[in-house]
Order: sequence, then structure tokens, then C-alpha cells
Amino acid sequence: MNWENDVRLRIKAMTAETDNYINLIHAAPCVHTRNILLQQLRDKINEIDFLCGLIFEQVNQISVSPFELCTNKPRIDFTLEELAKFNGKDGNPAYVAVNGTVYDVTENAAWAAATHFGLTAGKDLTDKFASCHGGQSILNKLKVVGKLI
Repeated sequence: MNWENDVRLRIKAMTAETDNYINLIHAAPCVHTRNILLQQLRDKINEIDFLCGLIFEQVNQISVSPFELCTNKPRIDFTLEELAKFNGKDGNPAYVAVNGTVYDVTENAAWAAATHFGLTAGKDLTDKFASCHGGQSILNKLKVVGKLI
């Protein structure tokens, strides 16, 4: 995982460099200088794209579920009936299941009032997720609370 942090730090630094190139392009005194700066900017963007691709490939090669990556938390198994209780109503947290992993969406702005585009919390939304979200990156931002059994 250290190399991922190194890559992320490098991407962050290069993003700042691209911002600097944009400022220099605005202040460049002639077309020749602007063209040189634009080429340097393109090179940085290509490098950022390459590094992002490395991280994306690494994430897709992980064979364990996000739940299994959170080994410091106790495992909570949910049946569909138990999951239904976590519907975000009557003070209950809002949980949803996708591909066997249960996520907490209680504090997620996209899940205000425990609903999201007509979907409600407390359910297995695997099929709905697959039809709306191609990748799993959005799930990596959610807190994993258990596993659907």
C-alpha cells in the first residue's frame, strides 16, 4: 500500500504543477513560449492519467471484498430481515447492501432521508447498483458495517 500513497502524493504534486503551468500560459509573452508550456502541460496530464490507471488496475485486482479489508472492525452479519430494520427511520441508521457487503449511508448526502433516487435504505441494492454505477469506486467512500448472509 505504500506505493499507492507515493503515487497519490505524486499525482497531487503534479496537479499543483499543472495549475502553475496554466498560470504561466496566461502570462506568457509570446506564442512560442505558450506552445512550449502547453506541451509541458500535456506531458503532465498524460503522466497523471498513467498514474491514475496504475491505481485503478491495482484496485480492480483486489479479490477480497471491502468488508474483508476492514479487519479491525468486528464482523456483523445481516440477514435481509435484519437489514430491513436499518432503513434510516425512527432513529435507526441507514444501511444498504451491494454485492454482499453492507454499507452505512446514514451521513451520505446522496442518501438524504434514507432515500436515493427512489431507492430506500434497508435493502439489498446489488441489481440497482449494477445498473446505475459501472465501477465500485463510489462504494469505497462508504463505511462498511457488515456482510449480508
